[in-house]
Amino acid sequence: MAARRGRPGGWNGMIALLGAGVLCLTAVSGTVWGRGVQETPLPGSSLPPSPPAVGQKPLPTALVEPNLPLLAAAGLVDPPAPFPLMPEEPAEPLEVYDYTQPVPESAPAPEDYFSDAAFVGDSRTDGLLLYSGIKGPTGLSYKGLTVLELEDKRVKFTVSGVTDTVMGALEKERYGKVYIMLGVNELGWNDDPLFYNTYVQAVRRVKELQPDAVIYLQAILPVTKEESDSHPYFTNENILRYNGMIAQIAAEEQVYYLDVGASVMGEDGTLPEEGSTDGIHLKRDYYKRWYEYLKNHVILSK
Repeated sequence: MAARRGRPGGWNGMIALLGAGVLCLTAVSGTVWGRGVQETPLPGSSLPPSPPAVGQKPLPTALVEPNLPLLAAAGLVDPPAPFPLMPEEPAEPLEVYDYTQPVPESAPAPEDYFSDAAFVGDSRTDGLLLYSGIKGPTGLSYKGLTVLELEDKRVKFTVSGVTDTVMGALEKERYGKVYIMLGVNELGWNDDPLFYNTYVQAVRRVKELQPDAVIYLQAILPVTKEESDSHPYFTNENILRYNGMIAQIAAEEQVYYLDVGASVMGEDGTLPEEGSTDGIHLKRDYYKRWYEYLKNHVILSK
């Protein structure tokens, strides 16, 4: 009797088809571990993944962070809430110095404050350096010195004994402060524009030579009433006018104006007779008053 033919493939064919399907599902949803397969559950499935084959170590699985901004832009997720910003502290306003005003009273300067200072002036500055008790400054002063002579006139400075021009000496050394008092000898010029313009040029030259220094312009000290009333040009009226120009120069050039006359004048605005040797120059105690004023009217930083 002849053998019956079955359906194509029979059971063997069905088994082969089922095996191929299993392999396809495994390729899609599983991770191959050498010869074994670790299955990853389909979404919604509660089945745990199969363990790796015996003797095989699992490969590390990389985590991929979702791109939330991109998903939010596509409308798939809600945009993240904005991170709250901390309120900024208001910035403190910078203090701006008013150069139109004299230097205000300050805490007393330390004893060595004047050790890096240069004093430019005439014979009254000589007296300050010699008799007030001030310590450490360099004296670039000489009797009769005027603003016209700072650049070209070589003099032997009274205190140091060095011979040079004022500008030449300022070019050779670096100072932390430069104090200038000039003008009393210029009262006889009877030429306000010449004094003003020459003084401006002198200040600008000092700033050029000493760019890091604190520069003080000191007011011309008053003279006694007797001297003012009797002299043709050494008058307190002229001194007030010249001091106005010096204060204006300080404001325009942004350097510091010191109203040092207030330290030695009496209630009437003149130099007391008991404070002077000749109506113009000071006695020792009044030089000390001048020094005390300087110590208590300082700029501690430029």
